[in-house]
Order: sequence, then structure tokens, then C-alpha cells
Amino acid sequence: MKNIIILEDDFRIAQLMKEKIDELVDYRCDAIYANPVDFFNDPKEAVIFLLDIIMPKMNGLEAIKKILALYPDSNIIINSIKEDSDTIFNAIQLGAIGYIDKQSFHMDYQEVFDAIKNDGAYMTPKIARKVMAHFQKKENALEKLTKREIEITNGILDGLSYKLVADRHNLSIDSVRSHIKNIYRKLNINSKSELFNKFKI
Repeated sequence: MKNIIILEDDFRIAQLMKEKIDELVDYRCDAIYANPVDFFNDPKEAVIFLLDIIMPKMNGLEAIKKILALYPDSNIIINSIKEDSDTIFNAIQLGAIGYIDKQSFHMDYQEVFDAIKNDGAYMTPKIARKVMAHFQKKENALEKLTKREIEITNGILDGLSYKLVADRHNLSIDSVRSHIKNIYRKLNINSKSELFNKFKI
């Protein structure tokens, strides 16, 4: 029997999730925590953690790395009403292996857990569509740039200074600055932070 732990501050939702999980043959919900702090005060190992994001004391994004530090072989699935691209990609970057929007509550948990068990990941269709839209938007933006501008963009996204970008491509700093101006103009942005926001994964 594989153990699932729920971190969810809405007790009613947590209980309904537990009931659905306990109906499965190979899985059971061993514990519910109303927030990550309570969990870290009394941690238990689990194959899968179903983790909300908006919780008191500590949000779910902060909890991801801490849980994986304790139990590196566990799998974290976000279960949240937060559906914006920043939150989705932050969760994935931090180590979440799945993302479920709460509006898909009446879903088949067996399908979710089996996907994870078979070394896969899981996203509900609504979340998957947002991920696809992000990459399509990125691809459309890149199509506006020349090959050299893409190289310089990648250098900036790698965290290089203008001088290091210039050294990487045997260019002068003035040439890099000129390319940057063209990149900003083509992408309709005005700063390095906007460039990161447009292309971050």
C-alpha cells in the first residue's frame, strides 16, 4: 500500500480528497496537514505529497524543496487554485512532478498516481494548455529575432554580463548593446527583467 500525504488548509476539501484516495486499491492517505509548518514539526515519509500552494504559516512553493530535502525519493503534486504561469513554472523548477488545478477535483486519482509510478509526470488539461501556450509564445517571440540576436538573448538569460556576451561571440560591447536595443524593440520590452519574464521557463 503506497502512502499519500495531503497538505491542504481547507479541511473539507482535504477530507474529500482523502476519501477518494482511500477508495483506491494500492494507495491510502496516511495523514493530512493544514500547513507545511505542522508537517515539518511531525514529518512522515510518503510516496506522493499532494500540496496546496496558498496555506497559512508557509506557502506550498517554499515547502517543495524542504520536503524533497527530507524525502528526496518522494513525488510532489501541486493541487491548487493558483493557475498563473509564474506559479506553475516556479513549482516545476522547485521539483514538483505534477500540477492539478482544484477545479478538476473530481478527477481520477488512480490515473494521476499511476502516471507518477511509471516515471511520468501529470498535469490536468487546463494546466497543460497553459504550459503549451507559454512555449508557443516563446517560440513566436524568437521568430522575430535574427540568429545573432537569439545568441545574445540566450547569453543574457544565462546570466552573462554584456562583456561576457561580447567575449563569447567575439563582439564589441557596443555591438552587444546595439543588438540589445534591437531585441528590446522587436519584443516590445524595455528592460532585462522584462526579457527574463518573457522567456523564463
